[in-house]
Amino acid sequence: MIFNEPIPFAEAIASRKVRKILPTSAGSAEIAKLGPEILRRATFSAQLATMGPLVQMDKLLTEMTSPAARAAKGLGAIDAGTFRLEMREALAKAGYTAPEGKEGGLLDHTSDTRLNLILKTNLDQAYGYGQYAQGQDPDLLDLWPCQELVRVESREKPRGNGTYWPREWQAKGGKLYGGRMIARKDSPIWTAISRFGNPYPPYDYMSGMGLRDVKRSEAEELGVIKRSDIVKPTAQPLNENVSAAMPQGISKSLASALKQIFTVKAGRVILEAAQ
Repeated sequence: MIFNEPIPFAEAIASRKVRKILPTSAGSAEIAKLGPEILRRATFSAQLATMGPLVQMDKLLTEMTSPAARAAKGLGAIDAGTFRLEMREALAKAGYTAPEGKEGGLLDHTSDTRLNLILKTNLDQAYGYGQYAQGQDPDLLDLWPCQELVRVESREKPRGNGTYWPREWQAKGGKLYGGRMIARKDSPIWTAISRFGNPYPPYDYMSGMGLRDVKRSEAEELGVIKRSDIVKPTAQPLNENVSAAMPQGISKSLASALKQIFTVKAGRVILEAAQ
């Protein structure tokens, strides 16, 4: 196989179709205890336990991930404004009211701030998974065996005045090469720096950080990898049935919600593969 540049993602849709709707009143800290295997397969929003808005959210996000599928049906693409409008309509229909004193802020599901966060995080995760899955081809890994953590979106006030990610990178075991955050694609650093436990972007909410592929010749010159090193494909967790231990330290209501949407056997949550 001959490649001039990395192949773009082609499996983002699968990462949406595998998800099941998880209504929950739990906050983000408790939801994080579910772990990446479960979170990759759930559509949710912290402190939103109403099914109607979540069903609409899942539908809109799936359609936005696959504009070609909508075009094939003679439908136009959904933009961010349409997403916010239809989500507000679904929330109003369900009788949703923002927490007292939190109207218009991040905890208000009708606010631009919250809806934009939901939209961007979910679409970025779909595209991130798609690029990750497509990049596991052995020929691609041979030509582009490494990648660099870079800023792909500007921020008026980057975290730590631009020092946060280099510090986080090194604290989690990453090495700098001429000040650059580069590692093999199969390095555990990519999961270690992720708030979501995924080896692909986004690595945190609204971080603005992404990846740049690094050619073998450049990686060898920098000392990231040796000529004889082989980077093997890593597991694509949505392509096979897996199970995860029933999360510890979660409320009875969240545990009950998990049991309603997933099969639980012998203390393990059974997660089905993407179809």
